[in-house]
Amino acid sequence: MGSINEPVKSWEELQAAKKAEQDSRIPEEWKLKKDFFPPEDTADLRPFVTSCGILSPAELAITGEEYDATSLAAAIAEGKFTALEVVTAFCKRAAVGHQLCNMLTEIMFADALKRAKELDDIYKNTGKVVGPLHGVPMTWKECFHFKGYDSTNGYMSRVFKPADHTSPLPELLQAAGAIIISKTNVPQTMLVAEADNNVFGRTKNPVNSRLTCGGSSGGEGSSQAFRCSALGVGTDVGGSVRIPAACNGVYGYKPTFGVIPMIGYSYSGWTGSNTGIPAVTGPLGHSVRDLDLFTRVVRDAKPWLFDPAVIPNIMELPVASRKPVVGVIYESGLTPHPPVRRALREAVSKLEAAGFVVKEFTPPDLIGIRDISEQLFTLDGLSYPRQEFATSGEPVVPSVMKIGFWDIPAKTQEQAWQWNTKKLHIQKQMLDEWQRVGCDVLLAPAGPHTAVLPGDWTSDIYTVAWNVCDYPAIIVPVSQADPALDPVDAAFKPKHEADKKNQDMYDPELFKGAPVALQVVGPRLGDKQLLKDAELLDSVFKGIA
Repeated sequence: MGSINEPVKSWEELQAAKKAEQDSRIPEEWKLKKDFFPPEDTADLRPFVTSCGILSPAELAITGEEYDATSLAAAIAEGKFTALEVVTAFCKRAAVGHQLCNMLTEIMFADALKRAKELDDIYKNTGKVVGPLHGVPMTWKECFHFKGYDSTNGYMSRVFKPADHTSPLPELLQAAGAIIISKTNVPQTMLVAEADNNVFGRTKNPVNSRLTCGGSSGGEGSSQAFRCSALGVGTDVGGSVRIPAACNGVYGYKPTFGVIPMIGYSYSGWTGSNTGIPAVTGPLGHSVRDLDLFTRVVRDAKPWLFDPAVIPNIMELPVASRKPVVGVIYESGLTPHPPVRRALREAVSKLEAAGFVVKEFTPPDLIGIRDISEQLFTLDGLSYPRQEFATSGEPVVPSVMKIGFWDIPAKTQEQAWQWNTKKLHIQKQMLDEWQRVGCDVLLAPAGPHTAVLPGDWTSDIYTVAWNVCDYPAIIVPVSQADPALDPVDAAFKPKHEADKKNQDMYDPELFKGAPVALQVVGPRLGDKQLLKDAELLDSVFKGIA
C-alpha cells in the first residue's frame, strides 16, 4: 500500500480509511437518513427495514420469512424471480442491516449485481440454471479469501492488503450459482464469543441490540437474523457457528472435521499449527433443510479431490427414516438460565408426547473439558496475535481480555502432548456414555444462557465439548426469553462460584425476547443422519410433525 517513502499510517488512520472504503461501497440511495436511526436503547432493530423506505414491498417479500434458501433457489429456477431482483433486494437489506448493526466487513454489492446480470443472461439464453444455488445471495465470515478484497480477520496489520485469489470453498459455491454479497464481522484474535475488533468495530444483535451477537461468526449470526442474505457461512472451533446462531435465533451446523473443506481459508493464527482441536466450516441459515442444502452442494462437488483433509464416502451413505432415541443433557458444569431450562423441558415434553424415547445423558464434566480446550487453544501463548498487534500498534479490545485466554502461557511440546492425552481420555469417556445410554442423538443447551451483554459470553462449555470430541452439532431455535415464564430462580443453589456468577447475570427484563436455542448433537461422522434427525426434531418442536 503506497510507496516506500509514504509515512506509515497509525492504526487509527487505517481504521478511518477502512470505514470510508466500506461507506463508499454502499450506494447513496441505500443509505439511511440521519434522523431515521433508532434510539440507542431500541432492542429489536429488525422492523426498521420495513419502515425505512429503501426496499420495495416486493423486495421485502423476497428477503422476508416466506423464503429460506431452499425455496428461494426453487423460485429462481422456476423463473418467478430473476437473480438480479433477488440479489438487489438482499443487497439493499444488507445495506440497511449494516447501518443499524455493523455486521458487514468487505462489501461486494457491485460485483454481486454484475454477477446476477450474468446469471440472468445465461438463464435467458439456455433456460437453465448454472447450479442448485443459481442466484442465491450468500454472506461469508471474514476468514475466507475473495480476490481483490482484504482478508483482515479483524487485524489492523492486514488492512489494505487485498487477496490475490479466492478460497476454494467459496469458489465451489460460486460455481453452483451462489452470489457473494459481503463478508461478515469477527472478533479480534477469533477466540472470542463476540464480534468486535479495531478494524470494523462491534456488531450488534438485531433481535435485541443490547445483547451480544455472539462469535466468532458473530457478524454472520447477525446477518442471518436481519436476513441480509439467504445463506451464510462461518467457522467453528469452540462454538463459533453455534453461539452466534443461538444468540441471533437462526440455524447453524458444526460438522465433523473432514466433511466440509477448510483448505485455503484465511488463518487467524499460525498456518500449520495443530492444537488437536481442528476448526471446521459450517453454514448458518433459516432452516435445517438450508444447512442440508449447503452440505449437499459442497459434497456433490467431491471436495476430497482438492482438499486432502476431506473424507469421501461418509455423506454419501444412505440414512434411515426413524424416530431417533434422544439423550438429554439438562446441565453440566454451569446451571443454565431459566429460559434455557424451560425450553429444554418443553422440548422433551413435546418429544415424549410424539412417541420419542428420551433418556438422560451424563457427560464428562463440561467445565473440565473447557479446562483442556483453553490450554490447547493457547499452545503458542497467542504469539500470533501479539505479533500482529505489535506490527500495527493497535490495542487489545476488552472482550479479548475478558474471555481469559490472553494471559495463559505458552506450552512446551511435551505439555502439548499431555493436554492432548487428556483430550483423548475425554473422547473415550464421552463415547462410553453414548454407548451406555444407547442414544442416536443428544439434545443439549446451546449455552448456559441466552445472549448476554456484549463481552459477557465467556463460557463455551456447552459447545466446545463437541469440538473436543469432534461430534457434529446443529443449533435449532425453539423459543424466546419471557419474563412471565422465566422469573429468577429464587430456589437456585450454586454448585460453585462460577455457577453463581453465571446465574447472577440473568436479568428477565434485559433478556426479554432473546432467542432461546437448543443443540442437537450426533455421533462422529454421523452428519448426514444428524441433518435428517434434526429436521424431524425441529418439526416436533414447532408442532408440525
